[in-house]
Amino acid sequence: MLKWRFCALTLLLLLITACGTENQPNSSSTTASSPDAGRLPTVKNRGKLICGINGEVPGFSFVNEKGEYSGLDVQICRAIAAALFNDTSKVEYRKLSPQERFTAVQTGEVDILSRNTTWTINRDTALGMEFITPVFYDGQGIMATKASNVKKLEDLSGKSICVLSGTTTEQNLADAMAKAAVQGYKPIVSDDVEALYTAYQAGRCQAVTSDRSQLVARRSVFPRPQDHQLLEVVISKEPLAPAVADGDPPWSNAVRSIVFSLIQGEEFGINSQNIATFADSKDP
Repeated sequence: MLKWRFCALTLLLLLITACGTENQPNSSSTTASSPDAGRLPTVKNRGKLICGINGEVPGFSFVNEKGEYSGLDVQICRAIAAALFNDTSKVEYRKLSPQERFTAVQTGEVDILSRNTTWTINRDTALGMEFITPVFYDGQGIMATKASNVKKLEDLSGKSICVLSGTTTEQNLADAMAKAAVQGYKPIVSDDVEALYTAYQAGRCQAVTSDRSQLVARRSVFPRPQDHQLLEVVISKEPLAPAVADGDPPWSNAVRSIVFSLIQGEEFGINSQNIATFADSKDP
């Protein structure tokens, strides 16, 4: 996983300011602050970013020991706030379920969805979403208790598998089982992440399926993580990406520039402590 560090993003701030005022001569007016005027001036005039997250996945978005949201998805939100307001705290986080997340973007309830979400053709073309760029390349896996002796898909015949509704994992599981000719398995469907893993740990299913990164993260906080194993099989490709509402190029371009700057900064080893040393760099 990328170690997301915050750069000063000075040049990017200039870019975003220019994008926000282009074709918006009265950016401080009521019209400019409305969603119809564009999401970028709306966010800037509001004074904070509203970011849709999961909130329950260690490593991506979760409440840390300090009682603060942390993780990769959260850091993306903080980076956008740093670029827009020079203040990483100017973010309001809204926990969204799989069923709520796309509607929240479509209706403007959130400015951005940064919530371990897979970029698919259907979501890109039919849901009014614009995905920014993959920030984590994952694959769907399966975790089972070692006591179950489940080591491959075929071993799940006649067993129960916990799966989250409203996600790509539900259909991927059905497709993988059909392809492997696994008969008699029973999906145990949950509506949220906590219910999913509660059901698994309570023994209501012999296995659980989700993105492999999520399975590893959740296993790490189990009382006895050593009692659980990930199967070697990977049943899908899951490029996880932030998303915004379609049809607003100034906003999507600004967010994309910020995310790209994080990726580039990571590659060059730039962080908040050493950024000044790069100011006079001759490296193109």
